[in-house]
Amino acid sequence: MSSSNSVETTGKTVDEAVDQALEDLDEARENVEVEVLEQSPQEARVRVTLRETYAVKAREVVAELLYKMGITAQVTIKKADEPVMIDVAGDNLGLLIGWRGETLRAFQTVVNLILNEGRADRRRLVVDVEHYRNRREETVKEMALRLADRVRRSGERVMMDPMQSYERRIVHITLEKEPGIRTESQGEEPNRRVAILPDGVSASRRPAERPLPAPSPPLTRQGSGYGDRPRYGDRPRFGERPRFGEPRTDAPEGERGGEG
Repeated sequence: MSSSNSVETTGKTVDEAVDQALEDLDEARENVEVEVLEQSPQEARVRVTLRETYAVKAREVVAELLYKMGITAQVTIKKADEPVMIDVAGDNLGLLIGWRGETLRAFQTVVNLILNEGRADRRRLVVDVEHYRNRREETVKEMALRLADRVRRSGERVMMDPMQSYERRIVHITLEKEPGIRTESQGEEPNRRVAILPDGVSASRRPAERPLPAPSPPLTRQGSGYGDRPRYGDRPRFGERPRFGEPRTDAPEGERGGEG
């Protein structure tokens, strides 16, 4: 017999029966209560029930939201103490993660609001999807180290893109022992970002600006066109041209038409 929060299993021993129940519930031993229903030298039967803990409730909320969103996934408790971590596994969950984890961040915010509604002791929940946070953490570390090396070489500060609070914390921790640089967070959410600076440089100081090139002189309208360029259809003026049949005044005397 089983329900969403309780299962009854049998085994050769109580421990074997409990292990089977924990596997069926996909739960850790510290999150359940065990009741021994029958025990004999040959067999033991137990009922294992989930404790109503914050982690268990969080898993139920996440599972229910995913069901209503039409997303099929396995939801497990990755970490039961503060902060509680819920892991979501399944196929084609990129839509739940979103660009740079923005959709996952919004989903996590909704879950936290539901869980902390009416609670005096607000607790923090972290939702991870297909180990995305681990992969993102490695990406952020590599980016921070690469930018720190650029700051050391150039002597100028670098502003990173806006990040979530846990990503900014990764940058600070990664670079806190790097020689010759320091980090500061600037701005307001959701655009708060990390500034990586050489030692002794203020975060508000802007990098030196290169002088702008001198502007080109403006085009002026002269005659029939702009500047010295004639407009389409204009004839270049090389003096007066004779009409058809008229003698050329600049031609040699023997070549003038009409004289003979």
